[in-house]
Amino acid sequence: MLESLKSLDISLFRAINDGLSHAWLDVFFVVITTTKFALPLYVVGLTVLIVVGVVKRATLTGKMYLWCAGLLVVTITVIDKASHYLLKEVVQRPRPYLTLSDVHQLVGSGGGSFPSNHAMNTAAMAVILGWCMPRVRPYAWLYAVLAAISRVYCGVHYPSDVLGGMALGAAAGWGATLVADRWLQERH
Repeated sequence: MLESLKSLDISLFRAINDGLSHAWLDVFFVVITTTKFALPLYVVGLTVLIVVGVVKRATLTGKMYLWCAGLLVVTITVIDKASHYLLKEVVQRPRPYLTLSDVHQLVGSGGGSFPSNHAMNTAAMAVILGWCMPRVRPYAWLYAVLAAISRVYCGVHYPSDVLGGMALGAAAGWGATLVADRWLQERH
């Protein structure tokens, strides 16, 4: 059973990493996966949430935006560090480019392969943003899925790494929004 799953994981990795390989996708997925390109968007997004939240702090919308900004920062910081120091260090799964031949590796990486922190963090972000702004939910999930695929495409994660990361991130985001919902309901 485990050998079948491992074989499927490698086959899916090859289909995405090698089978989809194209020059314009190389550029697209490197931009999607590289934090330095996304960081300005994250900073602008958090700033907008905080400014709108402060301006409308007397309303439920204002409180939700402030909670959203706080949840994003706290949840992603905690799960990113916990994953790196607990899961990756315990599991110690080698990256695909270290164990497979002819990997189309486009970016560097550090630590173990499981779980994908990029996939985990963007899934948590998608859940939290979807909770705060339901109209944004499809776009947040589209970004999370593209970020997950980018990690496989760029050769630094197996599909199971990104699926595991997305599941953990979604669970963490859901847990964080449950806490926020309870607090908001008790105050209104």
